[in-house]
This record gives sequence, structure tokens and C-alpha cells, in this order.
Amino acid sequence: MRILLALHAFPPRSTAGVEVYTLRLARALRELGQDVLVLAAVHDLDAPHGALRRRQHGSVAVAEVVSLHPQGTLAGTYDDPALAAAVREVIQGFAPDCVHVQHMLNLSAEVLGEARRAGARVLMTLHDHWLTCPRDGLRLRADLSLCESVNHAVCAVCLRDSPYLAPAVQTGLLAAARRVGLGRQLHRLHDLAPRTIEAGLRLLRELSPLHEDLAAAMDRRATRLREALSQADLVLAPTLFVRERALEFGLPAEQVRRVALGAVQGPTLPRPAGPRRRFGFIGTLAPHKGVHVLIEAFRGLDSPQVSLDVFGSPYAHPSYAESLRHAASDDPRIRFQGAFPEGEQDRVLAGLDAVVLPSIWWETTGLVLLEALAAGLPVVASDTGGVPEVVAHGATGLLVPPRDVRALRSALDELASGRALADELPALPVQTTLEGACELLELYAYAPRGVEMAT
Repeated sequence: MRILLALHAFPPRSTAGVEVYTLRLARALRELGQDVLVLAAVHDLDAPHGALRRRQHGSVAVAEVVSLHPQGTLAGTYDDPALAAAVREVIQGFAPDCVHVQHMLNLSAEVLGEARRAGARVLMTLHDHWLTCPRDGLRLRADLSLCESVNHAVCAVCLRDSPYLAPAVQTGLLAAARRVGLGRQLHRLHDLAPRTIEAGLRLLRELSPLHEDLAAAMDRRATRLREALSQADLVLAPTLFVRERALEFGLPAEQVRRVALGAVQGPTLPRPAGPRRRFGFIGTLAPHKGVHVLIEAFRGLDSPQVSLDVFGSPYAHPSYAESLRHAASDDPRIRFQGAFPEGEQDRVLAGLDAVVLPSIWWETTGLVLLEALAAGLPVVASDTGGVPEVVAHGATGLLVPPRDVRALRSALDELASGRALADELPALPVQTTLEGACELLELYAYAPRGVEMAT
């Protein structure tokens, strides 16, 4: 079977949860004898918007389309003619039997329509809440308060400082810089002085504010995304919580199916007995992950025997990462370890006793949680989103209210003292990537609507 996996970014440039999951899925499908191509967007200021190029990432073939959001508008984040043309070229050239979209951001909503017109089976997995929230699918406002319901008037205020929306002066300056060949230098400048770039972009927004009616634009966006998703045979939700959000968005119940992520390499390990003193955070160093809550909670622990290792790149949100270092600067028990490449998870987890996920957004499933449980580690996590469907409170981990520093500190102390989760536990039945790929293959094999496929 010829399978196209489409998403917004891909390793090695981007190694967040969706990207790592897609890489593992592609490898597993190849192991099962399938012909796999990954279609991914890439942000490269040194290349033309919409340009296509090919590369290999290990055994996985990748088609990259350069995505720069040159319009600076909300519509440009989901409907872009140059990106749609590139997507069409890839799909027509590869002629997939199935297109499995992991994310439409940085690509185009047309990826679903192009797949349908090519006669492919079309699936999409919901990894976040991007259907209702263009701010990276977080359902968080700029002040980090949670949007429990969708109000496009509120969205309009929140989107004013979104990095995906840019005033004309900003897009004009960027286009001019690229025309004279300064794209590569802009990337270097961002790497060398990320805070300076952030401050400059904020100033441009203040000097030249957006004039788009963003509430009306959000109405149009929702209508367009529902239209695009009508082209999908199935929409997959990793948890029931995510499925409920999809139904709230207006997708028909018969179209949305809960399918858990098969994300760990396996085999799973049993949990050894003993106190848990070596805590770790693994993930994106971004405000929605709540690392600031974790550092404040951890600093209140009295024991000199506990430690906290923070794994994550400091470059995704440089100002936030710097604030975390400042908050932890006088506590030698807290160590910032940076990011690590895919394939190093087992080594990293072997150096920890417990994993902490203090998220303040509605986590959909938590790839790190699945990896920790498979490695025989208890977890301490925010009781939010789909997390309670993954973590059994008091058995495989401890759940605490999000943003609650005292509750999180108490849970960490319970583990460090051995009063909670200190007992042995047999290996948990966490679905492996290969098992997940086998389940997906069954869904891929059904004929698309109106098309008969040979069996």
C-alpha cells in the first residue's frame, strides 16, 4: 500500500510530539512492508515560498514544501494557493492509496481535498485543538487563561499578537530581505539573538497593528475547516476528550473515532520498587507546558536528595526558557539538559525515577506520558484534557489540578518520601508503534467513498 503522511513539520528541524510520533509511524509502516512518503512543511527563509524538495531522513522518504506565511493573514494559515499547488504535485506524483494527515498547519486545508480527488482513502488524527484555536491549537489566551468555550470575539483579541499573523510592514520587510538574499542571515540572527528578534517583532506590531476583522475571519475559518474535513473518511481522536472537542466543533459523530496512539518503541518494562527522587520534565519549554509551575513547586521541597532534570530546547520560546533558568538559578538540584535526538528516549528515561507533566493546557494524550509508563516510571501530571484517560491516579501516577503549585509539590513529596507509588508494578500494556501501525493499516485498507479497491 502507498501511504502519504502529511504534517506541519518534521525531524530533524522539529522534534515535538506530533513530529516524533509521525516519524515512528512511518518507520513502523515501512517495517510492515508499506511504501511510505512523508509530506512536511519547512520554514526556510532562504528558499521560495511553496518550493518543493526531496530528502531522506534515515529510511523515511520526505517531500518538503517551504511554508513562510507570506500573507500574514488568518486565511493564509489554512488556505494558501502556493502550498495547495505543492501538495497537489506531491499527491499526484506519489499516487497514494491512503493519505493520513497529522496536521494541516503550515500546509493547507486543501491537502484533504487533493487526497480525495486523487481517489485516496483520507484520514486525519487530531493531535491538538487547532480546529478551534489557531494559536497552535492550545485553547489558551495570550494571558494563558483557558478557553473552555469558543467565542470568536475573544479569539479576535487573543490573535492580535499571534506570530502567524503579521502587519503589512512586517511582511513587506521580510519579503524585501529575502529578495536581496538575506534569508539565511535572518535565520542566523534569530539563533544568535532570539530575544532581540522577539522584541523587534513586538515593536512592529505595536507600530503597525492589524486591521483585519478577526472575529469574522474566525467564522470563515471554522466554515472552511468543516468543509475540508468533510472530505475525510475518518477523523481519529487519541482520547475521548479530544473526540468530544471534535463533536463540539461540529464534526458528525459517525466520522470521529477514538484510536489510541501507538507511540512507544517497546517492549514495556515493569516498575521497580523504591522512592522516586530523580524527577524529570521532557518536552517543549513553552508556557503551556507549565514548567514554571513545576520549578516553583520543586523549589519548595526540603530534601537535598531530590533532583529535577529539564529536557527541552531553549530556542523554541527563548524568553520563557530564560525565565525558567532565572527562577531556578539558585537551586543546584535543578538542571537544564537541553534537547536530545530521537532514539535517546530510553537512555534519558533510564536516568529518572519519575516524569512530571505540569501542563496548563488541555493535553490531548501526552506522548511523554506513554513513554514514561512504558519505561516503568510513575508520572505526576496535571489532571487536564485527555491525561486522566492515560494515567490512573494512585496506580500508575498522581494527578493534580493544573497550575496548583501546592498540590504539585505535595505529589512530588509523596513520591520522594516513598509514601506513594513506591511499590512494584508489572509492565503495562502500552501500545507500541508497531501495534498502532497494524491497527491503522486496517483503517487505511477500507475503500474510500465511491471507490472500489481490489482486495
